Amino acid sequence: MKDEYWLNRVAKTQNAISDKTIADVEKQLKKHYRNAMKKVIKEFESVYDKILNTVERGKAITPADLYKLETYWSMQAQLKREMQKLGDKEIELLSKAFEKEYYHVYLSALPDIKPSKHFNTIAAETAKQVVNQVWLADGKSFSERVWKNTKVLTETLNEELMHCIATGKKTSELKGILQHRFGVSYSRADTLVRTEVAHIQTQAAKDRYKDAGLKHYRFYADPDERTCSECKEVHNKTFLYSEMIPGVNAPPMHPNDRCCIVPVVED
Repeated sequence: MKDEYWLNRVAKTQNAISDKTIADVEKQLKKHYRNAMKKVIKEFESVYDKILNTVERGKAITPADLYKLETYWSMQAQLKREMQKLGDKEIELLSKAFEKEYYHVYLSALPDIKPSKHFNTIAAETAKQVVNQVWLADGKSFSERVWKNTKVLTETLNEELMHCIATGKKTSELKGILQHRFGVSYSRADTLVRTEVAHIQTQAAKDRYKDAGLKHYRFYADPDERTCSECKEVHNKTFLYSEMIPGVNAPPMHPNDRCCIVPVVED
């Protein structure tokens, strides 16, 4: 009972740190997405109104009509700039937040044991390595997945523009569709944040326990996740740090995972 209370406290402490990191990132990320959305939609609406007013009433509008507009190419250049700015800001925001996450989880993992006297000098470099390492099967770092998301958003926005032209939707309808697409992209970005935080939390705890001379860890499932078959299967099981594999015997087992690892202290 005493061990269970202590392990639960360790897990809650780690998750509290991660929850704060996620909340802080979400606040800033929403702001960046909102600003980009306002600018991009304004450009799209201007072009859409232009094409509706330019083409002869009653005549079907084609992409060729759109390509003839100088404002269309101006809008495309603006879209590219906004997506570049959004990606740059997102990567800068996440890099700083993830590095702080590593540092805070490491220090909190074994609060009663002082870390190595060399920790402060190597922490920054270690955190950068963990944050930028490739750990998923897709072979991409978190920054590469950020750029993939912005690329998909760019392509989707243009596809929706063409679809609205082909189906003759109103400008107000176009705006609603574009807002929805930005929302979908933000949700993907948020999932990326939560999953990366779970990974960094696990790696920081692993490094802390190993540095303290421990060899085993226990998979500790978040109470809200015990209905998840993947997490339930490994909950409370013990593994060697040398055999740790995220997604197999360590968090994150899936996107948005809130599970963590806790130390096994041998006598």
